Amino acid sequence: MGFHSVRFFHFRNVEEQTVEIDSPRIFLVGENGQGKTNFLEALYLLSYGTSFRTRRDAELVTRHAKEMSLEGSYADDEQEARVTVQIEGGKKSIRLDGNAVRDRREMVSRIPCVLFRHDDLKYVAGPPELQRFFVDQTLSMFQPLHIDDLRRYRRVLNNRNQALKNRSLDLLDVLDSQLAAEALQVQRNRNQALGEFNAVFAELFRPVSTMSGDLAIEYQPSGHRVGFDQATEDDFVEAIRARRSQELTMGTTVLGPHRDKILFRYDGTDFLEVASTGQQRLTALILRVSQARLFAARTRRRPVLLLDDVLLELDAERRTRFVATLPEAEQLFFTFLPGELFESYRSEASLVYSVESGRFIAA
Repeated sequence: MGFHSVRFFHFRNVEEQTVEIDSPRIFLVGENGQGKTNFLEALYLLSYGTSFRTRRDAELVTRHAKEMSLEGSYADDEQEARVTVQIEGGKKSIRLDGNAVRDRREMVSRIPCVLFRHDDLKYVAGPPELQRFFVDQTLSMFQPLHIDDLRRYRRVLNNRNQALKNRSLDLLDVLDSQLAAEALQVQRNRNQALGEFNAVFAELFRPVSTMSGDLAIEYQPSGHRVGFDQATEDDFVEAIRARRSQELTMGTTVLGPHRDKILFRYDGTDFLEVASTGQQRLTALILRVSQARLFAARTRRRPVLLLDDVLLELDAERRTRFVATLPEAEQLFFTFLPGELFESYRSEASLVYSVESGRFIAA
């Protein structure tokens, strides 16, 4: 099971059509720029209500068109769902089984989808905010209440930053305590999730990477003078008030989950200092596999896996090892350039679509 079909109307460069995809494995084969990634983006939109490529909804609408819509049907052992995403008059609306979705948090765990992309490398070698994003995304897949915890923290953080700019000292004293409470909740969520994630990740890293050492993800929560496990709200308040003079000068909060660090430690050293770009890319793929496996373990549900040209980056041996690590999935979608060898991943039940100028043609 998984997605049965997707109907496209004025979505990017995709022609108006309905594509049947009722198969455990779907292969999209075509040159670059023909619509393969657009198809995966549509599935992601139907799963989460947002794009993985842009925050500007206008970019999703076919050039010269004024509206866009996607409609998909999905089923697994737990549920059936029909999702519609529409953009009209510059506004996006989402309907789930005919009912308007007011908050995208309602969608997070309905159609679990894990995306593998070339630029996942940024979660290994990119800036700290992207590594925090990956951890929060992973956690939100099986614990949607974490989204509410993040929202509350960001709301208090924004209020506190405004108070710092206005030098509202009395208000700061109140906001310090609120920030501490929300910060500790977010950090406890992250700490617990990374403990579980590390167990899955470590089991996969050495056999897939063939590197001789062990790689672990180290969490360094911001704002604590004592060990994180023993930290209290009072400890956090004391730490941020010790920085009050600095914060008033800068006009911003310098401690908290928005400054947490996620580090990759290879046998106790900085992984980025010893790993080649190829090893970093493979590690990014292992991150995604671990994300999918952890979701499956926590929810007892199978995700939909979207693999966008990522096999291109691997030699034959690593490609085989990587594919073997993929968890049991509701569906797998692969994109390939013409001439790439995908027959070894194909079964009798697989569907192959040739992609040409936004048209999906069944092989």
